[in-house]
Amino acid sequence: MGSQDPSAKPDAFACATTCAPGTNTVFRQFALRGATLEAPEDGVLVSAEVNAKRIAGTAQPRIAVLRPDGEDGVGVTIAGSAPVTVSSPAGETVTVEDLHLEVRSGDSIGLVVPAGQVDLGVRARPRPDGAVQRFAPPCDPCGMDGGTGIELLFGAVVEPDVDEDGLGDETQDADGGGLGLDWEDDWFEDFEEGDELDEDEFDDDLPLRARPLRLLDVDRGRRGATALVRVPRAGRLSAAITLPASRRTGAGPFTTILAGDKRVRRTGRVRLRLAATPAGTRALDKRGRLRTKVVVSLVPRRTNLTVLMRSARL
Repeated sequence: MGSQDPSAKPDAFACATTCAPGTNTVFRQFALRGATLEAPEDGVLVSAEVNAKRIAGTAQPRIAVLRPDGEDGVGVTIAGSAPVTVSSPAGETVTVEDLHLEVRSGDSIGLVVPAGQVDLGVRARPRPDGAVQRFAPPCDPCGMDGGTGIELLFGAVVEPDVDEDGLGDETQDADGGGLGLDWEDDWFEDFEEGDELDEDEFDDDLPLRARPLRLLDVDRGRRGATALVRVPRAGRLSAAITLPASRRTGAGPFTTILAGDKRVRRTGRVRLRLAATPAGTRALDKRGRLRTKVVVSLVPRRTNLTVLMRSARL
């Protein structure tokens, strides 16, 4: 969530003319083309990147989860936060990991900046893109920059937390959110062999509750990929295509390169569009074949989560 490239060289700094020294100012990206700014589902914020510089003092900025407060979508409250260590007076991108901040669907992220001690890097965007919200806690009122071309150089990674244990299922939870204690070993054991995709069977003779979720096909497209899925019931369908750690592709463990989700209202075949992440764009720009793992999940309204994992080549 947030800036897609917090490591970009700043064009300016956010507090140069707008922050009163000795106060805390919260910055939030309210609009930014191509960026994810609101959490599409519940989860856990596990890491963050911030481009900032040290001016004076020792107070640290804080990455914050901002929760909507009111019906207008403008008011927010700080639901949780964690410090980010900034020490360089020249400015640099700082990464903080192993965070466990609860995120709910519709939440956004912000950065609490101690004015006069730390300043946040920003980059110019073509107008009218790049609306920014800033306020001194509490958000009453929240100031708004109505799209004057500002990209705040901070971002965060949010992962699902299926079993609600406060651990991100992709990088923090040993059992992958309930997929089993050996799910990582299984992932690598069958990776080279490759699973066969499911047969196009709907098992109509089975009771509705017992019908399986099936991944029928995965195709690479010009701007991402599509997954063809058989769904046994209505619910929220999501899919992610991941890579194992690889020096050739530059991927870390379980790097997500494509992802997508949609609300499914009826049973049958569903074609799900998957968009490339920044890491996915870099990987997919390389020529050749990629062996990947596809994780598909279906969350019905009144029954348990269903998850399946398959190998596929792009």
